[in-house]
Amino acid sequence: MLKNKYVPPLLLLIATIIIIILFFIPVYTLDLRPFSDEEIIFKQKVQPGDKFTLKYTHSVALTPVWEIFIIDKDYQIILIETDFLDHGAGLPYATFENEIFVEEEGRFKIKNMHRIMPTPIYYRIGAVSENIFNFKNIKIDLSSSVGDKLLTIGVYKRNLYNYYCGGKL
Repeated sequence: MLKNKYVPPLLLLIATIIIIILFFIPVYTLDLRPFSDEEIIFKQKVQPGDKFTLKYTHSVALTPVWEIFIIDKDYQIILIETDFLDHGAGLPYATFENEIFVEEEGRFKIKNMHRIMPTPIYYRIGAVSENIFNFKNIKIDLSSSVGDKLLTIGVYKRNLYNYYCGGKL
C-alpha cells in the first residue's frame, strides 16, 4: 500500500521532466527553404564551429566560386572565405580590414574574413548556375533539385519537440 501512494507523484515528476526537456531545451538548426514556401529543403542540427559551403558558377566569368561560412558562438552565419579561379568582372578584387588575398591550391582566396550575414540569407538559385550546398558529408545540387527559385538560408532556434516532430518555429 505504501508504494502505491508514491507512484502518481513519481509519474507526475517524470512527465514534468519530459515536458521540460521537450519544450525548453533549445536546438539550433540550419534550414534551407524556398522563400515563399513552408517546405524545408534541408534542416540539420548545428553547433558553433560548423561550416557549410555554397558553390556556384559565376554568371560573367563562368567559373566556380566557393563561399565558406561558419556558425559562430551566437549562432550567427559568418562568411569566412571566398575562393575563385579567375579575376574578372564581378569577382572579388580587394580585401577589407584584416582579410588577406592569397593564391593556394590553384585558386585565389580571400581568407580571414569575418562578415556577419544578415539572417535569413536570400540566395538565388539558377537552373544553370550549378548551385551546390555542402554541409559536413551532405552535398545537395540545388540547381537540379530546386531549379530557378529564391531560397532563404538561416539558423533557427527550436525546441526538441519541434525539431523531432516537425512543428513550426
